[in-house]
Order: sequence, then C-alpha cells, then structure tokens
Amino acid sequence: MKHRDEDIEALLERLAPAPPDPALMARLRAAQPVPRRSRGRIIYLWVPLAAAAGVAFALIPRNETPVATTPPDIATNENLPDSAPELQPVSSLQHLMDVADLGIVSDANNMPVRLIRTRWIDEFVYENPDGGEPVKEGRLREEVMPVSLPFY
Repeated sequence: MKHRDEDIEALLERLAPAPPDPALMARLRAAQPVPRRSRGRIIYLWVPLAAAAGVAFALIPRNETPVATTPPDIATNENLPDSAPELQPVSSLQHLMDVADLGIVSDANNMPVRLIRTRWIDEFVYENPDGGEPVKEGRLREEVMPVSLPFY
C-alpha cells in the first residue's frame, strides 16, 4: 500500500518522544552540577607573568653612557697591594637573562608552589681611585623564586 507524502508527514507530526523515566529525572534533579571555572580566576594565571614582564621592562637600561671595562682582577682588588684604596661603587644595573619554570612542588602546608629560576647579570661600576675611567664588573646571579598558587 502506497501512502501519499502528505499522509506520511501528518503521521510524523503526531509523533512525540516518550517521557523519561521518573526515577532518572529524580536522579538528575538531585545531582549537583560541577560549577565551571569563572573567567575572573584566569587572571591569577597571568599575574606572575605580568609581574615578571614588568620587572624585565623596568630593568632595561635607558640613555646609559658606555663605560670602559677592565679585567676582572682589577675590579675585585685581587692583584692590588694591601695599601691600595677600596673601589667605591658608583652605580649598578641588573639584566634579566633567563626565566625557567622548574615545576610545581608542595610546601610545608601541602599547598602548591611553582618554582621559577631566574638568571641575572649584575653590572657594577666602581670609581677609579686614580681618577681615571670607571671600572666595570659583571657577575652572574641565579635565583629560585617560589610563587604560591591560589588553586590546585
């Protein structure tokens, strides 16, 4: 028996889905959905990165006049006689060279802490006791900074 298209469409319009089982609906209503993480908490991810960028930007030298460098043995007074005067520091600059993420560890209170290693070059300029050009010394410094995490 052949049905016309209009008859089939009329039959399909009368179809309706079966209602769900009442026990299933009761379980769904009783379940507490897991709250989604709000976008406001994502800012905590960017705060350490923004702070590191701000520090790096603040340490960029501006309008600095070049200073002649001397061998490190003069700057550290290793080969100078004991009666030579101490070198007096005039200025210093710190350059951030590298930042590395060492991972996440737990502190004494079992709270997560991210360890970040930074490498710096510290430049110190000393006044020459003889009145000549200033003496410049560079030192490599490495620090491991703990950054607390407000979430797990």
